[in-house]
Order: sequence, then C-alpha cells, then structure tokens
Amino acid sequence: MTNFDVVTVGAATLDIVMRSEKFQVIHDSAIPGGVALCQIYGRKTEVEDVTITSGGGATNTAVSFAKKELKTACICEMGNDPASLIVYKDLQESGVETKYCVQEEKETTAVSAILVPKDGQRSIMVYRGASAMLTEKDIPWNELETRWLNVTSLGGNLKLVKKLFIWAKNNGVRVSWNPGLTEVEQSKEAQALTEYVEMLFVNREEAAVLFGSGIKNEAVAASVAPSSNALVTIITDGGRGGRVWHPSASSGRVSFAYKARVPKKVIDTTGVGDAFASGMVSGVLYGKSYEQAIEWGLRNAESILQDVGAKNKLLTLSQINR
Repeated sequence: MTNFDVVTVGAATLDIVMRSEKFQVIHDSAIPGGVALCQIYGRKTEVEDVTITSGGGATNTAVSFAKKELKTACICEMGNDPASLIVYKDLQESGVETKYCVQEEKETTAVSAILVPKDGQRSIMVYRGASAMLTEKDIPWNELETRWLNVTSLGGNLKLVKKLFIWAKNNGVRVSWNPGLTEVEQSKEAQALTEYVEMLFVNREEAAVLFGSGIKNEAVAASVAPSSNALVTIITDGGRGGRVWHPSASSGRVSFAYKARVPKKVIDTTGVGDAFASGMVSGVLYGKSYEQAIEWGLRNAESILQDVGAKNKLLTLSQINR
C-alpha cells in the first residue's frame, strides 16, 4: 500500500497580496502583452487590503489535494526564517505532510509581492530564493511511496525534472506536470520530457513557447495539435477556457474545448492555474474520466477567484463533488 495519494514538488513562497482600486491599468502596444499595471513614480499609493499567506505551485496544489481528502506530501525548499513558518503553518493546518520540506539556514524563503487592481488580475514581483535551489539530494528517493507525482515549476532545473519522471516511471507512479516559463523556454528538452507525463498543463503563452507560434491564437485553435508526447495535454486560456487533447480508443487522438467558469465578481486570479490543475487531477484520482475531471478543475478554479490568495477558497471533496 502506498504512503501517499499525491506528492507535490515545486516552489514554496510567502505571498504578500495587496489589493487596491487605485492601482492603474494602462493599455499600450509598446508594452509586452499590451497591458501593464502602472503607478506614479516617486509617490505612495494607499491600498485597501493586504493578505499574507503561503503560495507557490507545490504548496498551492498540496493544500488543494489535501482538501479533497487525498493523503498528500509536499517537497519544496525554504530558508529557516519567519516566512517559512507561515508556509509550514498553512500546510500543516490543511493536513499536508511536511517532513519532506527542506529548510536551509543560509537561504531565504521565496517571496512574491502581488498587486491586484479592481478587475482581479494581478502583477507579480517574484524573489525565488530557496524555491529555485531544490536539488536531487533534497529528494527522499528511498522513502517516497505515492500513487501520483505532481510536479510544478522547479526554476528551470530540467535535470531534476527528468530524474523525478524516471523515478516515477520505474515505480509505476502517475505524473502530472505544470512547468513554469523557465522550463518551457528550454523547449526541445522540455518537449522530450513530456513522454513521461500523463497530464501536461500549460497556459496559452507557455504553449506558444513550448510548441511553437501555431498556438498563439486568442482562442486555442481546434486545428492545431501541440507536439506533446503527454498522454493528455491541457492548454488553458484564462477566462476563454481552453482545450484538451487525449487518446481515444475509437478515433486515435481527439481534442475538445471547454469553457471557463468565471464568477460575477473576480477578486484575485492568483493561484487559479494551480487550482484548475489540482482539481482536474483530483477528479482523475477519484476515477473520473478526463472529460468529467475537467468539471472538477473548473469548479476549483471558479471558487479560488472569489477570494484573495491561492488557497482561501479551494474546494473540499464534498463541495467539489456536488
């Protein structure tokens, strides 16, 4: 019998979320992406709300899985500092096993400063610190027993990603991967690693880098198949929804689009990708088909949009299964 249902691997951060209707959003074609959050240089801006909580892909997904009554452990790296205490507290209160969380005396826990204007979108300033310093030596290879391995961004360390994936293959462990931009920018190497993956999650911008410019459409095009070796590839496209490619016994590889579920008022988009991915993987672990599991991902993501931070509104098993 395996020790865990899911082990998550990736970043742990301290998130400082500031919300204000005074934050100014400007549209300018000269800006990458065409939109920017802009404040007056040399002046203070009063904010209406500040939330300090844990974040990072590894801890966000770990808490989400634990809320679905899946026995979960988290592997991440932090400093031995006050910020790490907040991360530990959030994990432990949610029932996540923290014995594999690494603390290094001379390192500093990662910190994100997140600015959220009135439309709920956000700009994030990230200091990666210890979160980018996880190495092969930090993984308790001989102790790990799990049904599923969920790998999030590892600061571009594809050598460690490959080591984790090979370990999973050798031990019959199912794998989901939600790489960060630093991983997908190494597109050739990252594409090769998708052969070890059951479920690959990337957003439209990441997909364009990983698979080429054919995915750059505003809506993910049904006619464009990503060059992914993952069993299931999910390309998310924010409030527009996304598209899933997966094998079919009757017709080879098929794809279908899904529509996003967006609440009337979006408070904060922080962590919505982690909520969607962990919700969908949870559904699969509970025996749902990939099509059915999408609904779990959408419900989890819709809920997280209605509060500040990446964890406050994650759904429990009873809530997501209604």
